[in-house]
Amino acid sequence: MRRKGFWYVPGRLYDLAFAGISKGLRRRVAAAVEREWLYPWLDVCCGTGSQLRGHVPASREAGRVPDLVVCGLDKSAGLVRYAAARAPGLPFVCGDAGRLPFKDGAFRAVSVSFGLHDKSPDLRRAMMAEARRVLAPGGRFIAVDFENPWSFKSKVGALAVRAVERLAGGEHYRNGRDFLKRGGLRAFLRESGFVETARHDIEISSISIVVASPR
Repeated sequence: MRRKGFWYVPGRLYDLAFAGISKGLRRRVAAAVEREWLYPWLDVCCGTGSQLRGHVPASREAGRVPDLVVCGLDKSAGLVRYAAARAPGLPFVCGDAGRLPFKDGAFRAVSVSFGLHDKSPDLRRAMMAEARRVLAPGGRFIAVDFENPWSFKSKVGALAVRAVERLAGGEHYRNGRDFLKRGGLRAFLRESGFVETARHDIEISSISIVVASPR
């Protein structure tokens, strides 16, 4: 089953297109988890699994945390098979981010990278309610997504991002525009009842990496 998904074409194309440029973002998300040792860790809308790929095996090999637990979840069965094939030994689950198949308080970290802006307002709210539910006391929500521009460089970056998002078209593009009109990631987290504990802004693409805790 794992080998069957190894060459899943959409997954492979996505990795070829974005793996390189998102490498730094993935490192920062992983560092946020490791800094406070926020395990177990759930990566929602995990896509090809690149956020988790290679992260846990290295820790296990070092003998630091033999019971370290991470899990990826995505609604696409094809991408889940691809992620599992590319990261043997790591669990990936096919499921709905708005109805997570996990018990209350199961994780100390929940992350989502570029998985909020493209969703409908109702689904975004459901995702945050579920993230809150599965977070253990003291847990953290880690998000990577777009902000409205705050400087000249970020305005240039936002124009480039808008061009790429327009290529995605349809509901994805409309939802993305709605996300920014409502205030972007900063406003969304605040309205969802989360308080920022750390932030890293990236001007060149008008992106932010935010660590937040439920109020």
